[in-house]
Amino acid sequence: MIDKLFVDSNILIYAHDADAGAKQQRAANCLRELWGSRRGRLSTQVLQEFYVNVTQKIKIPIAKPLARETVRNYAPWVQSLI
Repeated sequence: MIDKLFVDSNILIYAHDADAGAKQQRAANCLRELWGSRRGRLSTQVLQEFYVNVTQKIKIPIAKPLARETVRNYAPWVQSLI
């Protein structure tokens, strides 16, 4: 059985924050591993928090169209967490 892992919004934010330094690389590697193993899970709330933070609150914000595309890419991870 493959364990599912819930991804916190901070991991998503760090992975897409160009100003996050070493945290960015670690978070991106974590997400790549979860994507490849199909073990990552998210909630709608996490995706909402991600969008608001990367478009408004980080030092170098991401353009809204790119942030929306990123949310769409992670949408398959929003499944039953049971």
